[in-house]
Amino acid sequence: MPIACPEFIVTHYPELCRSIDHYCERIGPALDSEPVNAISNAAFLVASAAAWRLSSRHAPSRAAGGLIQVLIAMIAVIGLGSFLFHTLGNRWAEWADVLPILLFILLYVWLVLALFFTSPLWLKLAAVSLLAAATLGLEAFAPAAFLWGGALYLPAALTIIALSIAIRKIDKAAGRALAAATAVFLLSFTARTLDMPLCNIWPQGTHFLWHLLNAALLYLLVRVAILHGHK
Repeated sequence: MPIACPEFIVTHYPELCRSIDHYCERIGPALDSEPVNAISNAAFLVASAAAWRLSSRHAPSRAAGGLIQVLIAMIAVIGLGSFLFHTLGNRWAEWADVLPILLFILLYVWLVLALFFTSPLWLKLAAVSLLAAATLGLEAFAPAAFLWGGALYLPAALTIIALSIAIRKIDKAAGRALAAATAVFLLSFTARTLDMPLCNIWPQGTHFLWHLLNAALLYLLVRVAILHGHK
């Protein structure tokens, strides 16, 4: 229990210690109940290292460089948070998985609005606030069975689609690159959604593909900012 749920959480927020079983691979409460789902998070560390190497070769603009480096670090944090969730399998670890993803999305939208659209401060604040509210609202109020807990990613999917269409009118190469990232996102979301429905056919589940494809997605998103944002 101390490893899965530290004493501070047990004492003050016991509900965060509640076990969660969302995925096909998990068959019990043990730390190694989702070995493939857990190990596949190494892909995020690879993606973070690859993005860092790319940024060192193509120095971004001074205005965007700091935020891009934060996003690169966030890719690794996302992998570590997801690893915690797929080993501990409880509520607080789920938030350690979800919150870094949400933060990455919000920071990325802010960066894109600044780099490609030179949006004023009020518009960037409004955009990320609306996206955060929609995501957290779906997490709180969407039925757990709806898309097997994946409803909170719908606002991010729609946002990336909209941005890829809008950027294409400004920079065709950047628009195509972001469209490719969008296609990877749709594939990864499909893999996540099919995990439980296909469980009887494929007991391993498909959630590990969500990790592998999402790692590729985050790399591609940062790549767009590094290679095309300076324009």
